[in-house]
Amino acid sequence: MKLSIKLIAIAFAIAFASCKHKDKKDDESATEYAEANKEEANDIIEYNNVLVKYSDNNNSYLKSMERSLNIIDKGLENPTDPFAFASATTPFMTPTFNLSKIKPETPPSALNSDDQKFFKENVIGLKETIEKIQKTYESLDSYIRAEDFKDDKSVKGKQLVDSIYNMSKKYYTYDDKILIRLEAIGDDAERIILKSHPLKDYIFALKDDRKAVQEFNKLITGSADDYKAAESKIKTAYDKLVEQNKKHTEMDAPDAKDYPGKDSAFKRFNDSFNEYLIEARKIMRNASASGKISKDDEENLFRNQDYMRSAYNTFVN
Repeated sequence: MKLSIKLIAIAFAIAFASCKHKDKKDDESATEYAEANKEEANDIIEYNNVLVKYSDNNNSYLKSMERSLNIIDKGLENPTDPFAFASATTPFMTPTFNLSKIKPETPPSALNSDDQKFFKENVIGLKETIEKIQKTYESLDSYIRAEDFKDDKSVKGKQLVDSIYNMSKKYYTYDDKILIRLEAIGDDAERIILKSHPLKDYIFALKDDRKAVQEFNKLITGSADDYKAAESKIKTAYDKLVEQNKKHTEMDAPDAKDYPGKDSAFKRFNDSFNEYLIEARKIMRNASASGKISKDDEENLFRNQDYMRSAYNTFVN
């Protein structure tokens, strides 16, 4: 692709999160929701699940669309090639079936007024943007199928492609802002509910792994243009990740008889963490030689982090 849509949005979201919490001390990471009662915590967790499902569905559509958009973008440079658009497929938005009374655009009263306002505004922006992307892609699809590029030498087609790229960056900015804030408040609410959960030790271990990887990603991608300056700190942080992965991998898996499927899901998560470490080690070696981290390598890190999130969701669901 001609630019990294998701990566740019993630960088913005990290900057947003850093600014939002820059005045907090390390021991003040908990939000006010750490003191919520169980009913409030349940509402927050339910809202978290609804929003994450909505986000995942949209992201699945966008990933499919981006693959085809890349093909179309290249094809418009040489539209006379009979196979220029042959492998492009029409992305499909899977309908979401939400049985919860809580909707993405209506955060629960368990959230304070500022957070309710934050989620309402950003979810509306997210929804409006994804709908505009879909409509614009439909116009592009019609343009390609009608071979209108023969009339204007691909001018309108390129404009539509650029418009989709720009809207996608805007979408991911909304998406990441939402998920970063959601993770902070959802984590505190979830810990309240899980205090008496029989698998709480495993869930907390996985949550801590995800948080550690998120922090490592911030550190390493924040040093992308001058890796050498932070290389020692990055290596130390990496070694801590390895120790953490080893510790949790050596935990006895949940009893398959009492918790069917949880043993394999636990292993899958630990394996995904190990795959992240393998990718990070390769990227660190490349960066040590070149002094920089490439955009492709940054994307690979975030992609592996996303695999960990999927594995985590499999375990807790």
